[in-house]
Amino acid sequence: MKELFAEDSPFLREETRKTRWAIPYDHECLNARAEILLGRNDDALSDKTVLDAGAHMGTMAYAALQKGARFVHAVDVEEATVERGLKLFSEVGVESWRYRFEAANLADWLERVSEKSFDTALCFGVLYYVSEPFAILKALKRAVRETILLDTFTASYAMVQGKEAGRLYDSISDAALEQPLMLYALTRPQKKDYRLPETFVQDQRELSVTSFPTCALLELWFEALELDWERLDWSDHILRPCHFSDLESPEQKRASHWADVYASGMRVAYRLRLRG
Repeated sequence: MKELFAEDSPFLREETRKTRWAIPYDHECLNARAEILLGRNDDALSDKTVLDAGAHMGTMAYAALQKGARFVHAVDVEEATVERGLKLFSEVGVESWRYRFEAANLADWLERVSEKSFDTALCFGVLYYVSEPFAILKALKRAVRETILLDTFTASYAMVQGKEAGRLYDSISDAALEQPLMLYALTRPQKKDYRLPETFVQDQRELSVTSFPTCALLELWFEALELDWERLDWSDHILRPCHFSDLESPEQKRASHWADVYASGMRVAYRLRLRG
């Protein structure tokens, strides 16, 4: 596997998410995800115009350019994060005509963008941060001509994330998680270096809702939107069989490998193609 990000990459140097247990942006995980999500879909990138929806500081947008994308438009809600991306792209010498960064609420931005503005859209790690993920998928389909590359957490992630997750175990079975349903979970809107846009106050606490559809519901949405879909294969990086219950406690999370979230089905990735 050819690494897109060396250990001394400025993108890794500036990354604040290297040590989190789920999808750490460290050297190993980042390169493996770039390989599966982008490297194995390079025909959806080569000489294409690409929208990176929820781009953070543009790490995957940069990887898409390295895989041959002609132009990338990176959209993220956090202005400070967008500024970091602009500085990084300048530092690594990306030609300015090959990219644009924009700070905007993704849902609002997708309502304004012209139909079929891009060949391909990247939607990595953002779908669960919106209250209406189906609407975002529908808007992404409208914005592209060919392909959507999607990577997201699923309903079983809600079983292990947050202090309240344990309450779900007695009421939701494995069989239920195979049905087309969605779980919502509360989270703090202020993360380490970004803030979620859909925020409300309850019991004097600021909260946001996270949305976790099952794979069955995701695939039902794809059919409803008339998208051909292919689930991406992570087996080259999976070290062991894993169930979400193997990642319940803080100790289990600390001892886990990053690919456990894919092995357990708590996170999935798809290539979606527009029909016709």
